[in-house]
Amino acid sequence: MQCIYCHHENVVKNGTKTLKTAQVVQYFLCTDCGRRFNERSGTPMARLRTPVETISMAINARTEGLGIRAAGRVLGKSPSSIIRWEERLSAQLSSWSPPSSEESDITIEGDEVYTRVGENIPPWLSEGWTIHFIERDSRYWLEARAGLKNGALFEESVKAAWDWAKPSLSIRWFTDGERRYSNELWKLASVYLPGSATTQAYPFRKVWRAGLEVAMKIKGSQGKPRVEWVNREHPYTAISPKSEVHANHNEALNSSLRRRASGYRRRQNHYAKKVEGLQRALNVQRLIHNWCRPHWGHRHKRTPAMVLGFIQRPVEIAEILVVRSFRCVTS
Repeated sequence: MQCIYCHHENVVKNGTKTLKTAQVVQYFLCTDCGRRFNERSGTPMARLRTPVETISMAINARTEGLGIRAAGRVLGKSPSSIIRWEERLSAQLSSWSPPSSEESDITIEGDEVYTRVGENIPPWLSEGWTIHFIERDSRYWLEARAGLKNGALFEESVKAAWDWAKPSLSIRWFTDGERRYSNELWKLASVYLPGSATTQAYPFRKVWRAGLEVAMKIKGSQGKPRVEWVNREHPYTAISPKSEVHANHNEALNSSLRRRASGYRRRQNHYAKKVEGLQRALNVQRLIHNWCRPHWGHRHKRTPAMVLGFIQRPVEIAEILVVRSFRCVTS
């Protein structure tokens, strides 16, 4: 146990408190800073008297496609309470987003998915666009950002995905025909190398970082897709076969998202009223997808976090509610 104020480990037990729901909460005292806190401080359950099981059932219902009002009717709770619980869990996303391993070889797929926000307006004016990235082999959902489909949204999403992936030695970055993915990545992952094609005025050429391969699959006018490698590759970067350049796994995640998130469901009046609410639902979906929900495509029913080596077992929703980060679960 670490102190939530000074982060030192000189902590001793300092009594308990029984809530009206018969739950016993353990209190602690930090001998360094002298401040007192309990086992729920700094977690989504801080200052809440609702049982963990009730909140866990609400989050599970929401991530299985139930709307906020429907979940409130099933559990006998106010919709505003469920929203507050989701906001608390969404705020923990950064504590449950470790970077990729330095020695790993990863393949990233990027794609967009659209839904309505607020009212039914043309897609180019709507804030319901979501840009998200997954790691192909593990199905780890590493970034999802909602908003207006403009340059700022692409810049923020690509930067977040690149910050997660850049410790890895070998990175394959595959997307569909949207060129703004590679344009934004080019600003972050390009280097200068001397080469034979240079001139005296320009003695260096600009290429991708070593180990980074960027390609996209484009659908032609005749329905025949073609593969295009974007910009110049580093001389020490291997080129993948054309059959591996696709974002099919991300397309499958789009289909799953429309089933499990009410805000993305088609032909129903479940769409988000504001983009903040849509982003909150996305963050909760990412947490449950990566850490709690086993993927049946993996052997032994493993979660994406287990495949990447972040943890050795699936995490219960109740555990995410009562701990501060994934390191508390693994320690």
